[in-house]
Amino acid sequence: MVVPEGPLASVNDRVGQQPCVHVSLHRLRPRLQKCHASPRLTPDSTVGRSSGSITRGTAASGTGRERGELGEHFIPRRGARPVQRVQPLSPQDDVRGLQITESTQTGAPVLATGISLSVARGEVIGLVGVTGSGAREIALAILGRLPEPAVIAAGSILIDGIELVGASRRALNRLRDTRISLISPAAPTGLAPDQVIGRQLARTLRRTGGLSRTDAARRALELLEKVGLPDPQATSLVVPTQLESTALLQVTIAAALSQPPDILILDEPTRAVEAAGEPSALELCRGFLQEFGLSIIVASRNLGLAAATYDRVAVVEAGRVVEQASAAEILASPRHPHTHSLLEAARYARG
Repeated sequence: MVVPEGPLASVNDRVGQQPCVHVSLHRLRPRLQKCHASPRLTPDSTVGRSSGSITRGTAASGTGRERGELGEHFIPRRGARPVQRVQPLSPQDDVRGLQITESTQTGAPVLATGISLSVARGEVIGLVGVTGSGAREIALAILGRLPEPAVIAAGSILIDGIELVGASRRALNRLRDTRISLISPAAPTGLAPDQVIGRQLARTLRRTGGLSRTDAARRALELLEKVGLPDPQATSLVVPTQLESTALLQVTIAAALSQPPDILILDEPTRAVEAAGEPSALELCRGFLQEFGLSIIVASRNLGLAAATYDRVAVVEAGRVVEQASAAEILASPRHPHTHSLLEAARYARG
């Protein structure tokens, strides 16, 4: 969601309010006429931000009014300005003015700055950028797991109205246990390496879902089947270290869904399986969006995934979101030069 700032916020607060008081109609008629004649903001209104970015109205609502007042044949000039288009309402995750620095020292390098985005329930948003662009750091900041000594220097991260920035370690751990999960080739699976998988999943289901021992064991097998394992029963009887990488990824997803989070963060979800031609973590998780009410945030270098798997894309370059739009818009009419470069790289990689 493109978040109004400055004067716009106060204007929006007054939308729908009548600025005139009906005390004496004949005395106030001229003033009433002036009020009715003045322009008013509507949900479809678009306002350019002071930074010079471009906002296109109601792109997420599917009304087709994507080019605003500029006409159907308007072709934007290519340049280095950030491009933003209207995002869905009712955010489950709302990031505003996020700034990440390499450390707490004065003058420390900035890893990401001015990051504002929202993720609605049931939505998949891709944070796409090359290595070192800041896309991964943004995702890890939302998770509350920035690698030290990197820190959040400014901004706000709200998860269903709960502020993460400045929260205690205990509060962050509680949120990570119940609201946010990470699946990454570089991150621990969260599974004990020396305990059979079925027992670990059933234990979590009993603790968080209040299931009986029998129901928890049955549900564990259902989850293993849902993630595509060919023999859930056999998989439930082995320990994680006995599994190959693809099967371990599937079990990790099943473990994350045993206590369904509100937000699932995927870090480079194709890296572990792209060479083997197997389904990626993103492809596996997308099937659970509606069933579990998930939102998915993907940190990736591959803009080619947008067509099949992302609902929206935020293109990140040098620590800034330079373009943000629906996946369809990004693919059909990219506006920022860096977006063009990422698309060309994706096409080249496909051969």
